Amino acid sequence: MVTVPTACPFCSCGCGFYLLAREGQLVGVAPSETHPVSEGRLCARGWSAHEAPLWGDRLRQPLLRRNGKQESVSWDEALDHVAGRLKELMNAGKPVGVLGSSRATNEENYLAGRLARAGLQTNNVDFSYYPICRPLLEGLEEVCGKHAPSIRLSDIASGHVILLTEGNLAETHPRAASSVLKAIEKGAHLITVGYRKTQMARLASLHLLATPGNEGEVINGILAAVLDLGLQDRTSVPIGYDALRRDLKTVKRTEEVRQAAEWIARGGRVAFLIAPSCGPADQSRKDAAAFAKLAAITGHLDKSGSGLLPLLARSNARGACDMGVVPDRLPGYDPLDDVRSRQRVQDLWGKKLPSAPGLRAESLLQSVSGLIVVADDPPSVVPMGQRAMAAMERIEFLVVLDAFITPTARIAHALLPIASFAETEGTLTNMEGRVQRLRAATNPPGEARTGWQVLAELCGRFTASYRSASDVLREIGQAAPGYAGVEQRLSEDGWGEALLKDFDRAKFVVQPTRTTGMPALTSVERPHLLAREGTFDWGHDPLVSFSPTLSRDYQSERKLFPNGFVEMGKADADALKLSGGRQARLTSVHGEAMVPVLVRTDLKPGLLVVPYAFRDRVSNVLGTEGVTAVKVERA
Repeated sequence: MVTVPTACPFCSCGCGFYLLAREGQLVGVAPSETHPVSEGRLCARGWSAHEAPLWGDRLRQPLLRRNGKQESVSWDEALDHVAGRLKELMNAGKPVGVLGSSRATNEENYLAGRLARAGLQTNNVDFSYYPICRPLLEGLEEVCGKHAPSIRLSDIASGHVILLTEGNLAETHPRAASSVLKAIEKGAHLITVGYRKTQMARLASLHLLATPGNEGEVINGILAAVLDLGLQDRTSVPIGYDALRRDLKTVKRTEEVRQAAEWIARGGRVAFLIAPSCGPADQSRKDAAAFAKLAAITGHLDKSGSGLLPLLARSNARGACDMGVVPDRLPGYDPLDDVRSRQRVQDLWGKKLPSAPGLRAESLLQSVSGLIVVADDPPSVVPMGQRAMAAMERIEFLVVLDAFITPTARIAHALLPIASFAETEGTLTNMEGRVQRLRAATNPPGEARTGWQVLAELCGRFTASYRSASDVLREIGQAAPGYAGVEQRLSEDGWGEALLKDFDRAKFVVQPTRTTGMPALTSVERPHLLAREGTFDWGHDPLVSFSPTLSRDYQSERKLFPNGFVEMGKADADALKLSGGRQARLTSVHGEAMVPVLVRTDLKPGLLVVPYAFRDRVSNVLGTEGVTAVKVERA
């Protein structure tokens, strides 16, 4: 039996475990008591991590589409064809682009970014999850700089107060939920903000109801109450508190909000945990900024044991940002228009970089003639859902690098098989800023190669080449200052993990807020609110869909509800005489849809929720938004 320590490929908590292999084949997973994040515990996803690489529908050889069919070719032929076709498109003046992935390693994402900018001479580079997390990160950046000072999961467990805005932490980030539970057992106050009572909300000292996509209204209320009580930390953030107080004058303060403000301001160690919101991008950014302002003015951003933690869904979402696979950022998450950063990368790559920001993921899918997709299935991730598939089917030349046969892989013009997480080496960066090694427990099947190697060979046909994943990581340390020296600090023995240093905590910027929340969306004509719930669909992720254990619940749900559903509170269902499973007609300014109703007891009147997995069922109603006003009628 071979035991190989590696990092979990699912959520961004960054747990570690041992992959077990016998005679070159995966046979299971085992936890470790010594891993600094998981501490001997694993969720159901972690325990089943070996299943998809072992039993999934795997890609085993390079394929090129000819005469309408994907045909097997040699690696040299496939790579030469990909490079040649992309050069043809570039010479014809047609736009090309690259999509990295929060499922890919840091090394793979870095090479994807270099291939786009130095090889294809374009900033049309992004990853599918970025449209979801971008507003959150931009809002935190307004106050904290490039990255919020990260609190560690171990700090949360010993915290006195925890402020949590979430979808369902116990499901999305089980290890973080475990830390919160430890804190509660020690007497910590948990304050949850959301539109329904989740598992964590039922354990909270206070649950503050919020309108979907407008959690910032509650946060601004707490912020105003802190100022009312005179509990701001004036030494931490020297700003014009009178101006801020005037801007928050009309914000609602309830007794519960005042209690939350007092707990947070007087707490010794306070954790601020925030998930991406379903609201409009601009409102989500403002809400995240309000959240960071609250942490800053109460003095918890430069206090040991306190801090912020963005709850990103996928394992390497932070790493993808750090590697610069976004249209207006460079490696290190530096702005594209930062002259010093641009010069640093240009000197390293020996290439002049394009200066205009590129297209964001959803626009990129709809606008380019040539596209490389690295380890992702965009329609299952981006908010636009299956409209992304329709857009990709129109792309003149689509290249896919993946370990699994996904819907995107099936329509590719060139298909390059790469290793799964269990068969490759590289690094992932969790939401704490903890860089961890991936290690191979088995070899990739057939002719598949490691992702970094395939991307390095493509880079070699345009710009530089690399000999090993370690070479790539060393270069990352030069391109992204926060990663300087990480390669040396990652031990080859044990878990091989290193924490990125926190950015300068002395430069918080808190401007007066010019918003008191999202305008009311409902009206007499459309009195209900429809919200998209969640920010990621694990059911369509290949690591889940190809796992017999993990896919069961999702398959059962889709069998029971083949046409999807929307959730509605019992009071609304009774008023409309809608029983569970009955079709309802939803009408908004964007259009209408017929969809079954699932009756719930934990939703307040006037609110309907569609799970992220079924967002396509109501795309005509939501349009491009995550929240909209609707009229609901019995079908």
